[in-house]
Amino acid sequence: MNQQHTPNTGRLLFTFSLACAILFAVNTAPTHANPPEQNEIAKLLPVPGIELGKFGTSVSIDGDTLVVGAPNYVPEPTGPGLVYIYNRDAQGNWVEHANLVVCDAACGDGFGRAVSIDGDTIIVGAPAAANSEIIGAAYIFTRNQQGEWTQQAKLEVADPLIIKLGGSVALQGNTAVVGMISTEIPEVFIFLRDQNGHWSHESTLTAPGTNSTNSLAIQGDTIIVGAPAFGIDDDKHTTFGAVYIFTRNENGNWTQEAQLLDPNPEMPFNFFGSSVAFDSNTVVIGSLVYGVSRAYIFDRNEQGDWLMQQVLDPECNSSSDNFGTSVAIQGDTLVVGASHDVPSGSAHIYTRDASGIWSEHAKLLQSDAGSNDVFGAAVAFDNETIIVGARADDDNGSSSGSAYIFDILPPLTCPWDLDADGSVGTSDLLALFAAWGSNPCNSADFDDNGIVGTADLLILFANWGSCS
Repeated sequence: MNQQHTPNTGRLLFTFSLACAILFAVNTAPTHANPPEQNEIAKLLPVPGIELGKFGTSVSIDGDTLVVGAPNYVPEPTGPGLVYIYNRDAQGNWVEHANLVVCDAACGDGFGRAVSIDGDTIIVGAPAAANSEIIGAAYIFTRNQQGEWTQQAKLEVADPLIIKLGGSVALQGNTAVVGMISTEIPEVFIFLRDQNGHWSHESTLTAPGTNSTNSLAIQGDTIIVGAPAFGIDDDKHTTFGAVYIFTRNENGNWTQEAQLLDPNPEMPFNFFGSSVAFDSNTVVIGSLVYGVSRAYIFDRNEQGDWLMQQVLDPECNSSSDNFGTSVAIQGDTLVVGASHDVPSGSAHIYTRDASGIWSEHAKLLQSDAGSNDVFGAAVAFDNETIIVGARADDDNGSSSGSAYIFDILPPLTCPWDLDADGSVGTSDLLALFAAWGSNPCNSADFDDNGIVGTADLLILFANWGSCS
């Protein structure tokens, strides 16, 4: 006996609706979903690890050499500080190569508070180093043909009013720039190295508003000085901040080319200029605004004028993230640290497209994030390698510190591949379900509506399979 099959109308309607939803999802899925959260490829810990050492307070990288400062290194309750040097071997591994120390070190020197490397030369700030009435210094180390590092010079300024020299440093070629930790004297100092390797104080630059969080950058004949305390109004208790740009002429004289002011002066406690970085004709400036911190991009045009191009303000940036506490730039890529992003800090990578627009490319996180590691308070990168300091990491004791190394990923082409294994599959589905609900800025929120839900599930199914 033949049985007549009666279609299940409800199932057909559901299947048709799902197919339509998937087709809709394919056509409406955003080209750029939320930036992926990328974990590190290596973690550096000081050997030996010292409680309160604050390894990762400062970082700098050039090629296959990486420098990390630990200004509170002990054996004493407050040690003189120590600087670690790592080399990258042929297999791509970072191996500790040497430690930098100075013969006149004393407890509390803060040696390693600031570091910078260029080629075979390293400068290290020690803002509390004392010598008679001179307080603060910067030390120069050079590498010989055997790869050994030795001290070449100690940079000082013989003036009893100059205190805590070495709070910030920048280096390129035979020019070193050294800042102070001072709210009284708005100056930074230029030192030059002659053909015999001797360093001397060449000139002084005045930058009103320079204080304990001043920042420096140098490239070629241009120096950038961040002065986050500029424009203090004692009546309104507001701080606007400024950034000064100095250029060197053919005679070797430095003159102020521009003063960049905060584009949002109505915001209280801006601290515009808390961090600066410079490459070619582009400056990135961190502004730790009381409310929402930001980073600003300024470009120099053919006439030599500096114009603001863009404000970087991540969608999920909060008032306490400290986005912009550190910045680094090279070519069409820049990194911005957010040292108080919950729970332990983060760093954001931005890339510039052909039209000159910067967009977020990736968000860097620790795979072993603790609480309040201050990850992102120091950042540096060269070519495809990024280094991020986390001076309050507790792996080897309270605030012993650490540093993380990342490789810059190529542009995101498959945002639905949450585990980055080259295909959209079961593990990505599980990751989406794990984020289900109200998860603003989660990488599984493909439609950017602030909630991981059904629409995101349909988008993932629509892109199921191999990424190509």
